[in-house]
Amino acid sequence: MMIKKKPFVIISLIILLFVVGILNYKYGMMGDDLAGGTKIDKEGPINSKLVENADEEDIMAGSKNISKEFFIEYRLERDKNRSQHIGLLENIVSNKETDKDTRGEAQNQMINLVKLSEKEMIIENLIRAKGFNDVIVFIHDGYVNAIVDSEELSPGDAAQIQDIIFKETGVSLDKISIANTK
Repeated sequence: MMIKKKPFVIISLIILLFVVGILNYKYGMMGDDLAGGTKIDKEGPINSKLVENADEEDIMAGSKNISKEFFIEYRLERDKNRSQHIGLLENIVSNKETDKDTRGEAQNQMINLVKLSEKEMIIENLIRAKGFNDVIVFIHDGYVNAIVDSEELSPGDAAQIQDIIFKETGVSLDKISIANTK
């Protein structure tokens, strides 16, 4: 039974990787329109400081104001990093010299990365469906952080967001942090 599922999982992961690549290419081609004039040259994005200077701890602590472009650039960077990670894992899995245990662990990591990406995307879409302009969700080490593109979050808004995150991840409320842009 498990042997029959592995090819399906691997094919699904390859299809997902293909779709992410297409989206990355599509958004890369439309970068000027999406990122409010962000220019990309051989050295990278000209205003990459939007992402580089705003790390997760600073944003969650409220010590950094972030721009609208942060959401776009962060998503692109996250997708790029995950695609690279999945590519490395695929190399491990496809290498004939890789032992069975390592191959199985690499496949499990690929599955976990895909599930993590899917959860983050679902949560972000559900929060946007509640009327928020944009949101970024970080899921890691049993914690979930959400950055919402909003000047203010009422206690009711925060409760809605926490409820969505809790229902999708099962992470306890004390391990969910929500920040808004200022």
